Amino acid sequence: MVAGFLGAAATGKLVPHARWLTETYDISLGMAGFTISAVMLPGAILSAWLGVVTDRLGARNVTLSGMVLAGAASIALGSASGLAPLIALRLVEGIGYCLLVVGATVLVVEVSTPRHRTLALAVWSSFAPIGFALGQWASAGVQGGDRLAAIGSWHGALLVAAAIIAGVVLPGRSAAQPMGARASMLDGFAHPPALLASLAFGCVTGVLLAAVAVTPLVLAQINDMSVGEAAKLTALASLPGIAGRFAAGWLLGWRMTPRAVLVTAGASGVIAIALALLARLPLLPALALFTMFQILMGIIPGVLSAMIPHVVPGPDRIGTVSGLINQMVTLGNLIGPPLVLSAYALADAGGAAALLAGWSIICVALVAHLAVFRRPVA
Repeated sequence: MVAGFLGAAATGKLVPHARWLTETYDISLGMAGFTISAVMLPGAILSAWLGVVTDRLGARNVTLSGMVLAGAASIALGSASGLAPLIALRLVEGIGYCLLVVGATVLVVEVSTPRHRTLALAVWSSFAPIGFALGQWASAGVQGGDRLAAIGSWHGALLVAAAIIAGVVLPGRSAAQPMGARASMLDGFAHPPALLASLAFGCVTGVLLAAVAVTPLVLAQINDMSVGEAAKLTALASLPGIAGRFAAGWLLGWRMTPRAVLVTAGASGVIAIALALLARLPLLPALALFTMFQILMGIIPGVLSAMIPHVVPGPDRIGTVSGLINQMVTLGNLIGPPLVLSAYALADAGGAAALLAGWSIICVALVAHLAVFRRPVA
C-alpha cells in the first residue's frame, strides 16, 4: 500500500505547479498539462505487455524494479535543462510507475490469505486516488526556481527507500501451477471474463474522472461562483468516494452478492449524476448528490479489484490480466475528461449529463455481466 501511495504521488505532484511550468518554459497551459499527465502515457501503451512480463519474471522483481526506476527518474527531474528532458524523465517515471502498479497488484494476491484476499484487493484499489491527493498536497507548498529538484528529491528518495525495505520484507514468488505455455497478451484479450472486467475498469475510472472534471463548471454556472471555488468544493466532495472502495471489501465480506452491490451502486450513481448536473439545485444539495455519486460509484473499482483472481484464465496469468486492466484504466483516465468536456462545450450541462448518465449505464452493464463470482483460480 505504501509503495502504491508513493508511486501514485507522481501523478499529482506537479499539478499545483502548472502555472509555474508555463512561465518557466514559456509554454501554454495545455502543454503544461501534457507535461503533468505524461507520466500516465506509458501505462496506456505498455501495461498489457508489462503484465505478461510480470507473469514471466515474477511480481516481486517487477515491483521493485518499477520503484527503483520511478525513484531514479524522479530524483533526476531537478537536472532537466529544458522542457524536452523534463517530459522524457516524466515518461521514464511513468514506465516505473506502471511496473509498480501491475506488479504490486499480483503481490497483493500472493501475500494475502484466501480469507482476506477480497478485502485486500478492494483496499488496494484505493492507492491511486489517495496517492494522487498526497502527492498534490505534499508538493503544493514547495516554491522557488529549484522546486523540481526539491519535489523530485523527496519523492524519489522515498520510493528508493521503500524499494530497499520491500526487498527485505517481501517474500519470493509463490509457487503456481503452470498452464503449459508462456504468458501472452492474448491470454487476457481472448478470455471474456478478463476482457470484460478490464473494459469495466476503464469505463468506471473514466466516468469518475470525467464527472470530477465537468461538475465544477456546472456548479460555477448555476451558483454564480468561480470555477476555482467550485473545483475546491468538488475535490472535497470526491474524497468520500475512496470510502466506497473500502466499503466494497466489507460488503462482500458480509456475503452481499456482487450483483446487488454493483447494480445498486450503478443505478444510484446514474440518478445522482443526472440530478447533480440537470437540476438547478442549490449548492449544498448538489454537492451532497455529487458526493453520493462518488461514494456509490467508488464501490465498483473495489469490487472489480476483488474480482481479479476470479476472472483470470489461470493462476499464473494474474499479471497478464492486471496489466490489461491497468491499460484500460489509463485509457479511461485519458479519454474521459476531454470527451465529457467536449460535450459540455457543445451542448452545455444537459449534454454532459446525458453522456455521463449513458456512460454510467454502460459501466453497470459491463460489470453486472461479471457479477457472479466463480471459484478463484489463485
